[in-house]
Formats: sequence, structure tokens, C-alpha cells
Amino acid sequence: MKPWVSPRSGPVVGTQGGLKPERGRPSLARLGPEERGGELPNGLVVRWYKRLGVTYRVTNYETVIRLVAELLFHVRSSKGGVVYMNAGKLVRYLGLSGTIHTIDLSVIYATMARLGFEVVEASRGKAVMIDMRHPLIKEIRNAENINDVIQVIRKHLGE
Repeated sequence: MKPWVSPRSGPVVGTQGGLKPERGRPSLARLGPEERGGELPNGLVVRWYKRLGVTYRVTNYETVIRLVAELLFHVRSSKGGVVYMNAGKLVRYLGLSGTIHTIDLSVIYATMARLGFEVVEASRGKAVMIDMRHPLIKEIRNAENINDVIQVIRKHLGE
């Protein structure tokens, strides 16, 4: 019988800032941004957790507002009356290749609730019900770019 050997017996090549890359990837630099077609927004950081894998962390509330603005900017042209947005769908709309950390996800959901959208319990966590008849969505449909959407969100948050 052979002795147990660790699956990661060789040195980890290309780690950045003490982060461990996924097996088969030389560095964390290849995660996400190429798939989005650009750089990560300021305030969004990629982390690798042993239990969670590739996870995006938000460093400030300004980034949360920007993520919510991008999300609503993409959702504004959806067909139907209600868009059901769970964590997986949220990540796909934002074009990220990993997951958003649960603490940061709860801040995003709380911001959506402050904007007047309903946050409901789902089978695996929470989800946001985005009603396409919401007055905020009507204002966002008139916006030309993300910066206009951010201004509309700030107005509704009272900032």
C-alpha cells in the first residue's frame, strides 16, 4: 500500500499576495477580468478560499452601489413583469467568473431592499424580486449609461 501523498505536492507558482490559485492555474491574474472583457471595478477584489473557491470581495459601499447600478442597468430591458435574482444569476448578470462572498452579497441584498425591491427566502439562500413596473426601473430605462444609473440610485437612497 502506497503512503498518502498530498495532491498539491509541488510549490505553488505565481501566487499573489499570499493567495493560492486554483489547481492548474499559474496565477490568480487570469480569473474573471478576461471573461468580462476588462479590468475589475475599483473596490472589487478576487480572493481564493479553500472552502468557497474563487470569491469576489467588495472593499467599500461605493462599489456596492456600482454593482447594483450595473445589475439594474442590465435588467432594465428584461421581458416580463418580475425578474427573480438569486446569487448565481446576479453573478452571471455582472459577468463574474466566481461567487460573491456571502457577507458582501447580504450588503447588496440590503441595498436592493432599501431601494424598494422585495428580498425573499429561496431554497438556497435569498433572492431579490425585481418588479419591472417599479418607479426606479422606469427611471433607469431613461438612463444612457452606468453613471446616470448610479446618480438615480443615490437619489433614491437619499445620499
